[in-house]
Amino acid sequence: MLRPTSFLTKLALWVAAANAFVVFIPDDQCDPTGHCGPFTKTTRKHGGHSARSNGGEVVTFPLIARPRQVLDDESEPFDRVAVAIARVAQKFGGPPAVRARSQKDDKNYVPGNQYPISHPIKSTSEGSTGIYQYGPDFSYFIRVELGSQKTPLYMLLDTGAGNTWVMGTDCTEYACRLHDRFDTATSTSWKPNQADDFFINYGTGNVTGVVGWDNMVLAGKTVNVQFGVANHTAEELRHYAFDGILGLGMGHSVTGSFFKEVRQQNALKPIVAISMNRDSDGVNDGQATFGGIDPAKHVGEIKYADVTTEHKAKGEWVIPIEGFSFDGKQAKLNSTKAIIDTGTTYIFGSPPDVAELFKLVPGAKLDEKPAYTEYIVPCDTKTAFKVTFGGVAYEIPAKDWVAQVEDDKCLSRIYGYIDLPSFRPGEWIMGDVFLKNVYSVFDADNGNMRIGFANKAAPPKPTSTGNTGAVATGEDGRPVVPGSTGSATGETSAETVTPKTVSGGSKVGGVAFTLAWALVSWAMMAV
Repeated sequence: MLRPTSFLTKLALWVAAANAFVVFIPDDQCDPTGHCGPFTKTTRKHGGHSARSNGGEVVTFPLIARPRQVLDDESEPFDRVAVAIARVAQKFGGPPAVRARSQKDDKNYVPGNQYPISHPIKSTSEGSTGIYQYGPDFSYFIRVELGSQKTPLYMLLDTGAGNTWVMGTDCTEYACRLHDRFDTATSTSWKPNQADDFFINYGTGNVTGVVGWDNMVLAGKTVNVQFGVANHTAEELRHYAFDGILGLGMGHSVTGSFFKEVRQQNALKPIVAISMNRDSDGVNDGQATFGGIDPAKHVGEIKYADVTTEHKAKGEWVIPIEGFSFDGKQAKLNSTKAIIDTGTTYIFGSPPDVAELFKLVPGAKLDEKPAYTEYIVPCDTKTAFKVTFGGVAYEIPAKDWVAQVEDDKCLSRIYGYIDLPSFRPGEWIMGDVFLKNVYSVFDADNGNMRIGFANKAAPPKPTSTGNTGAVATGEDGRPVVPGSTGSATGETSAETVTPKTVSGGSKVGGVAFTLAWALVSWAMMAV
């Protein structure tokens, strides 16, 4: 029998035309039970907690357990890297879809979105909304409201694709039941497109459903857009907290192009400016601005690079990559273009180019997997990579590209592909490992396509309640702390709780806070 990891790895070898986000989960992101999620070394050691590190101190928050599917064969953990590869694969090439296999029913499942989600501070600038994250730093998404009932849902920001869809109530599979869903029957403004259903291949499964028009509220603006409502989803989507995908590509779409539609309606300029939060910075100040730029979110001038002529014709956010260096030494690269993709967690390149990078890293060792290559690096590595766009070199600090997965083992978050016949040669995929270091502007106004980068403004300093045991709440009354669980309800204010760490990197400052949060977690599990 083909084991789950081998099956996913095999399917992950295909990469197709740009039409969706990258499903990729590294091996080290799966625990011994087969559950895969955004883990850190500390998370593995303290099961059931979300750990975040800041300057050597570790603050640990208990998380509400969410249901996990039992696979038919649990002899090998689910391969998180292969899933993310398949996610990339779906965007940039692929074979006919393979339907996700049937799921065992979990009698203890909790309907709706119960993922541990980091809530952003409230955005105040016009056309802006906070960016939530499932992490640390694993996926970034916004909250929208759909239909006449203004159903709140989380949607992944995906500049690597043009397809927009959400999970619908007609989807009763396990992955859908773990998420909030849109009910077209309750929306009086829903107008189905009778001529179109949609089908998107994710390499390890597919998403299918119906297409129609309805109102979408995002960043304080209401637009009428065409999107898909899924009645079937790939099982791998249970590893992601978002309820759908907001495609921000300008190319072909099987569900309708968000930016093309809002431009035709003169509802919004086809511009989105994105500042992604780094989880370890403490305060989630992530923000997306639609139709313009927020000067408060960047420092210095925004430097632009034009999308290449070839990719502009396809509506793809691809720009020339002018260099990749480490410690002042330039890597000898064959790939000269980069897909700037907010929907991809990591950085990907061809194995030869990635090998050239790691020739520059002292002590780096190749670890070749069936579907990808990764590199073991010394845990005391402190040097940043630098990548050059538009004549400016931008840093990717070691804290973003080096991940400690065991006490004495660290891995790079820059990966290479193996045996990808459909992978377009000469292209890198620059995901969130890079993007959380810059303020990014995707500008398709006035018939142009260009991408701008600037240095991010410094995040606000965390506030602390000391050892009072107080738990901050969001607009829905649920407790909100970094990494807290919640459905797609409102953003919270800037004054959220950031527990005080104690000496020696203890898990949580204050026994009272720990007990209070544990009781809240237990209560929410019981409902």
